[in-house]
Amino acid sequence: MNLELTTFSSRNMAETSSDNDSIDSANGFQFPPHNSWKSRIKHFFYLMWNGPSEPRDEPAPQIVSLEFLENIPDKFKERLSSRYRKALFIFYILFWFGLCYNILVPYFTVPPHISTDPNMHIYTLSCASLPEFWKGKNGACGLNGQLCPEIINTDNQKNIENDVLIRCPALCDRSSWTYSLIPIGDQRIKYRGYYIGGGDKVTKEIDDNQITNPYRADSYPCGAGVHAGVISPFWGGCARMSYESGEQSYFKASKGYYGVSDSIEFSSFFKFSFIFKNLKLGEKVSFDQCYDPRLSILLINIILGIPVVYLSSGSVAYWTISVVGFWTICLATDPPVDVNPNRATDFPRLLSVAMERFLPSCCVLFVLWHVSAKRTLSDLPLNSDTKVSYVSRVILWYPLFWLGVLNNMTFDRLPVDRLTISDLKEQSGAILAVGSIILTITACAFIQAYKIWLSGRFKKYLFVYSLFIIGLVFLAQLPGLTLRVHHYILAMLLIPGCATRGRTALMFQGILLGLFLSGAARWGLAAIVETADSLRRDDPRGNIIPPILTGYNDTTGTLEWTNIPPQLELTKIKSKLYEKYSSISLLVNDIERFVGDKAKRINLKELLTSSDDLTEEIKRALVDGMKDENGDILIYLRIGRKIPNTHHYSDFSNAAILKWPSGQLKLPLPGIT
Repeated sequence: MNLELTTFSSRNMAETSSDNDSIDSANGFQFPPHNSWKSRIKHFFYLMWNGPSEPRDEPAPQIVSLEFLENIPDKFKERLSSRYRKALFIFYILFWFGLCYNILVPYFTVPPHISTDPNMHIYTLSCASLPEFWKGKNGACGLNGQLCPEIINTDNQKNIENDVLIRCPALCDRSSWTYSLIPIGDQRIKYRGYYIGGGDKVTKEIDDNQITNPYRADSYPCGAGVHAGVISPFWGGCARMSYESGEQSYFKASKGYYGVSDSIEFSSFFKFSFIFKNLKLGEKVSFDQCYDPRLSILLINIILGIPVVYLSSGSVAYWTISVVGFWTICLATDPPVDVNPNRATDFPRLLSVAMERFLPSCCVLFVLWHVSAKRTLSDLPLNSDTKVSYVSRVILWYPLFWLGVLNNMTFDRLPVDRLTISDLKEQSGAILAVGSIILTITACAFIQAYKIWLSGRFKKYLFVYSLFIIGLVFLAQLPGLTLRVHHYILAMLLIPGCATRGRTALMFQGILLGLFLSGAARWGLAAIVETADSLRRDDPRGNIIPPILTGYNDTTGTLEWTNIPPQLELTKIKSKLYEKYSSISLLVNDIERFVGDKAKRINLKELLTSSDDLTEEIKRALVDGMKDENGDILIYLRIGRKIPNTHHYSDFSNAAILKWPSGQLKLPLPGIT
């Protein structure tokens, strides 16, 4: 017996020694003896590079507790022949299309109207402002604001006392944000809703039908309507505005409805304002085509898409839901073109833009299907013992797909606009949000890298993604261009790495596919590198520097400035450009009040007392405006350049603050608006 034990022990030791000496002799890999730390490191990298000895890529297993639901798709396919399933699918798609068509097309093509007076005009607005309501910022309204708001001068609303009826779309709680800098007095407004003053608690009664305090006239009407609770952020709606509130001595900040931010405070007078009035014009008066059906369309598409994902093959589900998601974005949740039904060309233009983006998007979808989604969503071979979990598609892939499609309602609400240093600095919480996003993406990447490794394809994907990284680094070095990895590009880069069959692949692919469609449908296949000018949007360009205010004589009231800063080096081309912008424009409380050709100074006392309108505004502000402890009101002055007899302006300076009537002036901080 002792002999047998000795023999067994010797054989066991020999086998162990053999295992330690050679891990994979076929590949020429030799594992050093004694199991040292060097051998452990070598073993680790060997396994990482070559993958497990038995690669596996198992699909998401069926959920045992939902076995009944898991078996329904297979029974459906067994009981209905392929021909009947195709016919049923075509009928289902036609019903789906017809339902959406009958809801959407009237909203885009039939102008809103009043039942008792179909000819009464109702303005269809976007969530931001329109030129017919306010021309723009800085000096766009002309001298003394003569061009704004033009809507007051129309006479087609006489039967409702020159009030203005408007229709607003849904989602104006966020879409009324300004993403380019707008100056208000000495404030620089960006990344927030643009509505000044207002609120639903009326403190100064102007009209019996009034339901809000006055908003400054350049506020975005639809955003102001949501802030006041007059417009629903979910369904949009019609509202009644009135400019009869006219000039106001100040605009206090007020709380908003639906979780929107407080309005902006402006502590001085402004020439124009508007209020909201009760919309009811009589017991028998009703409004048609006021409410935005986009959320109804969204819910219909989500619900009707479930049977397709649940009962269809992977390819049918992928293409059907992708196409539906694309057109849901274009026609409902985030249209790339604002459609005014009063203009017959707007809806065809929307369809044209959508089709322009649809065809190249389909080419990308075709590639993504073959490199990744086909492996994840396709049925397994008939000889496979494992069954596809159709329920996992419905509860994992499908909801996350719509989460990505609805990017403007989900991820866009994070305090991150664009991944540029300047934008991140201007948004509070942006750095934390970006850090959280990076950590999430990194964690998901490690999970999916492990799944790829288990399938024995890590080597190939490491090579592919190394090329991706090298390409991005190269693009980032191109002179005069800035790398911008749009979210559709990020989705295209990451989806190939999700080419596995498990639950993680279903989740990651779903959300990434939705993000791709969101970017492609709304913004198009934008360039991965962009110029600095394109990134500025409507922010100050700095091509032409405004004059610099240098001093103020509070005795004489003379304000002086330097037309051309001495440190500014002018080339011949620049000199001609500055000669072209020879007029000086002075804004008082964001309204142009002075234009002078090649002027170097102005007497503020004369300016503020010579204009009848301005003088009256100042008098009223001194009576009921916001004053400091000395009884002074604040007046904001900004200076810029202008081409004579045109509406072409340069950037303007930051605001100087004049205390009136004491005459103390605080010169502006460096910078442009």
